[in-house]
Amino acid sequence: MRKYGKLVSAVLSIMMLGSCLAGCGAAAGTGAEGSTVSSTNTEADGKTEEEAQGNLPEIIVRAKEDTNFNEEGYPLVNETVKKTIMIRKPGNIGDVKEMETLRYIAEKMNIEIEWIVVGADGWNERINLMLATNDLPDIIMKGAIPNLSTAIEDGQVIAVDELMDAYSDGLKPLLEEYPGVAVSARTSDGKLYTLPGINTLKPNLTSHRNLWINQQWLDNLNLEIPTTTEELLDVLRSFRDEDADGDGNPNNEIPYAVEDSGAGHTARVDIISGLFGLYYNLDYENIKLEDGKVSFLKNTDEWKEVLQYMNVMYKEGLLDNEVYTQTGDSSIGKISSGNCGVFGLSSDDLFTTVSDQYVALAPVKSPNGKEPVIQLASNSMGSNTFITAADETPWVSFRFLDYFFTEEGSMTIGCFNEDLIGITCQKYDDGTWDYTDEMLHDERGVAVAVGDACPLPGGGFGYWRNEKNSNYIYSAKVQENVPVWEPYYQKDPVYGTPLFDSDTQKKVDAIRTDLDVYVSECQAKFITGEMSFDAWDDYCTTLKSLGVDDLVSYYQAYYDSLS
Repeated sequence: MRKYGKLVSAVLSIMMLGSCLAGCGAAAGTGAEGSTVSSTNTEADGKTEEEAQGNLPEIIVRAKEDTNFNEEGYPLVNETVKKTIMIRKPGNIGDVKEMETLRYIAEKMNIEIEWIVVGADGWNERINLMLATNDLPDIIMKGAIPNLSTAIEDGQVIAVDELMDAYSDGLKPLLEEYPGVAVSARTSDGKLYTLPGINTLKPNLTSHRNLWINQQWLDNLNLEIPTTTEELLDVLRSFRDEDADGDGNPNNEIPYAVEDSGAGHTARVDIISGLFGLYYNLDYENIKLEDGKVSFLKNTDEWKEVLQYMNVMYKEGLLDNEVYTQTGDSSIGKISSGNCGVFGLSSDDLFTTVSDQYVALAPVKSPNGKEPVIQLASNSMGSNTFITAADETPWVSFRFLDYFFTEEGSMTIGCFNEDLIGITCQKYDDGTWDYTDEMLHDERGVAVAVGDACPLPGGGFGYWRNEKNSNYIYSAKVQENVPVWEPYYQKDPVYGTPLFDSDTQKKVDAIRTDLDVYVSECQAKFITGEMSFDAWDDYCTTLKSLGVDDLVSYYQAYYDSLS
């Protein structure tokens, strides 16, 4: 992907130039400690102190005039400042007002937080109403803005580039190290209106596409770990028919289970498609990018093979036939019971009580000759943290949010801090960290206990996710099994969700409104057998009538613009 290499070089060059310019501005306007420069320096430049200040961006000038604000160190302010933060609350985190990590950080920063908590189900409706009435909080956290381009054009969220250049200890260095995140997070005007979450935890980037297999069941039935798609079907058939768990009832095993993830009732076709060498990498499941060319994925012969394979799984009762009706809680309940043969999860946090039964299953090979692959998500966790135009001291908010991208801050928001020992964490003699024994042995599971202490579970948050702050994801069990999956991790660059200009976004949305529903419905019908594969050509014709070619052209133009 030569284009990506050129893109990275260009982004790095721009960032280096920006750093140089920021450095020049600092030399002209600030001293070593961030105060205004001495008259000697300004006289050498032939400028007064006020003229030197005039070279700084307006928002930075305002920040420097804020005598309550500390440009370095903590607390952020001398006198307590109040911030209103609207946060999206998925079901797997607790009450943010009671979270020890957030309470500790707010005290460290000397800010008072008024939380506006909105459930995940009602998020879009609430935020759209908020934007329509211009009744804005200071900060939006852990939730996307449905019509972000419009909110930007209306001036309701602010660009953070100048604040980042002046005050970032965390986000800016990470964006320089992972320039693909910056590319996907910037809008068409080149500015950054979000503090994008950055994920460098490789196993987690698989988004539950790591397969696990019940080794205990294999041993009970004297079976070997499968290496091909046909062998996998045979193993699943044995799990179905031969009392794999040894309880005397050959009819209560679930050969292949699907974790719902709270994202909808789907059969997680993206896991099986990887076995056939298929994946998407523009953060849209219906589009693929290969050798610089964008095309539609869901009308190809290879995709048809995937659906035919899953149709066999469903028809023979190998795939849990409740995938389209069960809730997320019920699907996790099945997996955590140990009554499943194979499933995909990024970690073992949702089946900790039976994790000793399972080992990693490397992607098995299909007969189409393509190497199997485990698709990775972008290092970007999306645009889900914003500073709004209502914020009277956005420089304070930026430094508060930037803390979550620093090593100390990312550890603290993940429960690990010396001051939180015995409250949310413990530190072993070898210097490694873990949650408290109470959290580790919580009968609800570690992830639920962590969700009571910090806002990380459920994603959608502007912070740095890494191997040091995500023990509930990157457990010893996962670390032990990573070598099985790692050779199959996607090698191509992964891009985040494109930030189209508003006109293009409207065109994309108009096409996807009907297209995505149609693809999803037909996918389920092909898998369950409600729709015959004899209708494949008609299906492809309908896709064209729904605007597939135009949609591909918009994504191709976006990719081409990255050069």
